Amino acid sequence: MIDEPTFRHGTDVGPTPLETLLGALMGCTNVIARRIALEKKIDFKIDQIDILGHLDHRGIDLEADVPVPFPLIELKIKATTSASRETIAVLRHELSKRCPMSVILKQAGSRIEEDWSINYQPG
Repeated sequence: MIDEPTFRHGTDVGPTPLETLLGALMGCTNVIARRIALEKKIDFKIDQIDILGHLDHRGIDLEADVPVPFPLIELKIKATTSASRETIAVLRHELSKRCPMSVILKQAGSRIEEDWSINYQPG
């Protein structure tokens, strides 16, 4: 169930709609990266994804027309691989084009900054 905290007149039984949106981006990033790795037979595993969405509250609060509610979304991705840096660069490039949530948010005007921390293991 998607909800709001009690101080926003919800019952606090689930994540907020905005938390759900950001969670969908995290999930999509993980699933599509794994799919690309499997398709290309790349040894690659995402260990952790953290996200921070910078929300412009003025639209929600009716203070201003806000065309881009999340002007900036920061993704921190930790992964492990035995693949080369060049191979991972290809995976990352494909991911940016194939993750539907990322594409939708970018088309809506959000800037997505990705900070990748890759643990390169010997193959």
